[in-house]
Amino acid sequence: MYPYQIAPMMGWTDKHFRYLMRVLGGDQFLLFSEMVTVNAIAYGDAHRYLEKSDIEGDVVLQIGGSNLQRVAESIKQAEAYNYCGYNLNVGCPSDRVQNAKIGACLMAEGKLVAKILSVMQDHTDKPVSIKTRVGIDGVDSYDYFRSFVDEVLESGCHTWIVHARDAWLKGLSPRQNRSIPPLRYEYPYRLKQELPHLHVSLNGGLVDKETIEGSLEKVDAVMLGRAAYQNPRLIHELGGLNESYESLLHTYIQYIHENLNDLQLRRLIAPLVIALMGYHGAKSDRARLAMCRKPSEVRMVLDNLSLPQ
Repeated sequence: MYPYQIAPMMGWTDKHFRYLMRVLGGDQFLLFSEMVTVNAIAYGDAHRYLEKSDIEGDVVLQIGGSNLQRVAESIKQAEAYNYCGYNLNVGCPSDRVQNAKIGACLMAEGKLVAKILSVMQDHTDKPVSIKTRVGIDGVDSYDYFRSFVDEVLESGCHTWIVHARDAWLKGLSPRQNRSIPPLRYEYPYRLKQELPHLHVSLNGGLVDKETIEGSLEKVDAVMLGRAAYQNPRLIHELGGLNESYESLLHTYIQYIHENLNDLQLRRLIAPLVIALMGYHGAKSDRARLAMCRKPSEVRMVLDNLSLPQ
């Protein structure tokens, strides 16, 4: 099992960012897709939402939804894309997903969550997991959290990723929900202690190696969110690869050259923009690359980076 995980993050964990995380973190990391709603799969361009590459290694598809038929159909379609598992989002607090009965609002309906997970398991032989908060709208006692867990365990889903914060469905933006509600690391720690057969991952506020390694003494894995794009060097440090950070960035640069015909050019170069750090000239390199709008401009900047070999 993987000790480290890269969290599903809207606007970040697309196929390009996931590949950079694989390059930097090696085989120590389990990667997650952005959340894909079952409605997007049913009514949108399913291939665009589900597409992944084998070079990313093991990736879990996170879905959002509560319509049981659409959940089933989404898993059926996703089976063709070689994901290594599926995860249900029960943590997103945004108004948009609440209106579609997706995300953290489902914490108020543990029995429905159990049914959703059961449907997911019925349509795949791959592992199914849940990513949740510890409470909603200030109701975040351990007893409340444990009651929700017990209801959901009727599904037989034993892989839990716990963002150790309450989700405020009213009064806070999704961004504020990632920092204002206090962290309750003691909840997933206690859950693992009380139910040792569960596989428990801790998510939320993990930004330094010391805290991460200390947490791994109490849970099975840690999931990194903002730290992955705010400090990619941490991913390299945890991955323990023998190659230098700079040499691995050159691997991603080669990937950019090979994919410059990608219609989403901005998303292709965005991971490198945030990863260029820690050397003389990095700030200038980031600024020049971020301004690129055409493949020819990207090619010129990449050929003149200050990044050490």
